[in-house]
Amino acid sequence: MTGRRRTGAVAVTAALALAFPLAASARTSRSVVLAKRGIAHAVGRGWVKRPDANRYRADVYLAQHGVRVLPKLRGYVLEAQLAQMSTWWDSYISPRAIALFTQLRENVDYLSTHRLPQSATDVPGPDGIVYRWFPGKGLEFHPLANFAKLNSLAAQRNVDGTRQLADALLARAIPRDGALLWEYAFPYGAGRPPWASGLAQAVAAQALSRAATLLGDDSLLLAAEKAYDAIPGRLALQLSTGPWVRLYGFDREIVLNAQLQSILSIREYAGTTADTAAQAYAQRMLDAVRGLFWRFDTGDWSRYELGGGYAKRTYQEFVTSLLGKLGNQTGDPFWQDAAARFVNYTYEPPQVSQPDPPPVLAAYPLPADGWRDSVDIPIALSKRTTSLVLAVAGKVVTWRNLSRGAHELTWKPGPDVQPGTYTVTVRATDFGGNHATYSLAPVTVGWDTAPPPLTPDTAVVDTATGQLTWTADEPGTPWLKLTLELSDPAGVSPPQLLDLGRQPTSGTLQLPIPAGTWNAALDATNSAGLTTKVYLPALTGPAAPAPPPAPSP
Repeated sequence: MTGRRRTGAVAVTAALALAFPLAASARTSRSVVLAKRGIAHAVGRGWVKRPDANRYRADVYLAQHGVRVLPKLRGYVLEAQLAQMSTWWDSYISPRAIALFTQLRENVDYLSTHRLPQSATDVPGPDGIVYRWFPGKGLEFHPLANFAKLNSLAAQRNVDGTRQLADALLARAIPRDGALLWEYAFPYGAGRPPWASGLAQAVAAQALSRAATLLGDDSLLLAAEKAYDAIPGRLALQLSTGPWVRLYGFDREIVLNAQLQSILSIREYAGTTADTAAQAYAQRMLDAVRGLFWRFDTGDWSRYELGGGYAKRTYQEFVTSLLGKLGNQTGDPFWQDAAARFVNYTYEPPQVSQPDPPPVLAAYPLPADGWRDSVDIPIALSKRTTSLVLAVAGKVVTWRNLSRGAHELTWKPGPDVQPGTYTVTVRATDFGGNHATYSLAPVTVGWDTAPPPLTPDTAVVDTATGQLTWTADEPGTPWLKLTLELSDPAGVSPPQLLDLGRQPTSGTLQLPIPAGTWNAALDATNSAGLTTKVYLPALTGPAAPAPPPAPSP
């Protein structure tokens, strides 16, 4: 922000405050009282010089009036900023006070002339510091974003920009146990401020060592060393495989991208400063990743954190780029192979395949008799899909979140799809939005509208044994209901109807022929309720047993 913009914003804010002297909320009043008390306390302890204290009081005054006069939502943000900083009222040491009060002033200036951002926004302050927008919180000093910017400025050999931002960041460094920490002043997740990030500290060591090289400033090398010193023990976890950086100092998340970026940053810092201890520590961190890498590699994507779900595409791309850098730097085939694999995960669409030879697929939806009304289409996916769209005969079916591997896609044509053979296409989209369309084996649709194809040649009875053999090529039905009709050619005995039950479409059966000679017909009914009658040759049942001889007189 330029000095002219800041002056104009102050003037506008002051004018609005005089024009609309509305009562501030009780929350704002409490925050203001605590902030002013904290400034006085800091002056008394010698942490803050009086001219700086006067400037900080002015910042509080402008924020208080901004709450009164700005549109309600912008006023809420300034109220949140005042409440955030007032919780630290008794610890306004110089670097913390600089960070908090310049952040407050940046929010006042920005919100005096801007609506609330609708998306992620970074706003530069007059000293080059990056403030990142967080909904409901406002513009926040963000150490990682700032050291990423310092890295970029130094890489571009921007001497003036590097000098300005490096000095501004050093002014905000918190000394602790011989190290330098850059604090996050806002609550995040379960974390309450102030908290620090191991990743931000690693990038700080890298950026400050780059800046030192560009500017020829040994004091920045010392600052880089102190930034790194905050990581071992304080901002790292000790896992079974080795040390793992804490992305957030307040929790134990095992985050892949944070570890990989920290390794690269510490390696560069160690190489620039000849810090052999840091170089060895980076190698231990790399070994820690290697031992756990299989748990982050799903076979088609990466996990953001250990035990977590699939990473967002932005993190997947970030991890892929980091693996590529590690592969190039180390020349280790393990990391080179991992990088190549992750490139495929990130940018290749899902592959959809079928068995070889292709399956023969058919459905018989009419009538709906529970047999082959639908068809199961076998496929194999090379990676997880968030969306799989099947199109057959003008019908579209979508499956969500199918895992990598074999699946069967059930397609039910329904009675409105006419008999015929239909092409099958499938569009697969993966977690990252990559997609491709494939042609699969066709599906044949038939209607079961004909009776069973039985004839005297395919339904044969052995008249000597009474054994029936039948064969019906009936793909649309799972069974035949067989009935044997018997009639006495002499007309003496009454007709008989023998229920042979449900039988396979082809088989052999011993007929239960009663005693005597009979004219015979076989009725075969399929699952569609259609019947074929086949006339059989005359059948003779076993003779009735002879009566026992009469007893002797």
